[in-house]
Amino acid sequence: MVALSQFWIKPRRPQRGPIVGSSLIEVLMAMGILAVVLPLIFAVLARASQSYAEAQAETRCLSILPACMNEIEAAQQGTTRYLPALPCGVLFPAPGTILALAFARDGRLLGCVAPAAYLAGTRRLADEPIRYLASLHTEPAPAQPNMPAMLHLRITLEYPPAAPMAKRRHLDFHTCIP
Repeated sequence: MVALSQFWIKPRRPQRGPIVGSSLIEVLMAMGILAVVLPLIFAVLARASQSYAEAQAETRCLSILPACMNEIEAAQQGTTRYLPALPCGVLFPAPGTILALAFARDGRLLGCVAPAAYLAGTRRLADEPIRYLASLHTEPAPAQPNMPAMLHLRITLEYPPAAPMAKRRHLDFHTCIP
């Protein structure tokens, strides 16, 4: 008779050592984490870009607003470079029209923007890149006793100028003028 031990072969154990590669679960977890983290990173970058643009606009308004006021004053005196004549106490712009000025990156006044270009968005004026648009609007100010009639002036600083009007970001500034 043959002994059973002759047929019984002892299986060889694999040598223990470092495991090479990744398991399927590890790969799926890594992909899941990337699927959540990447959109968050892109959202943070987009918001940072918006914040940067807002900070630049707020900084540039210190030179843009005085330039707008100087141009309005010059238009009221008839010595304007870019705006049409604006008599004192008369509302502007005329109903149905747009009055907008273009500014360079450094806050330098480039000129008046045509209404069609303002509505659709524009990148250049007189071969110079535009960084900001300033639209001007007036309405009658409430009458005050012992005060001359005033106009409430709203200057809207808008950016980016290449975007259509409805998609631009804006900062509004208000004052009164005679």
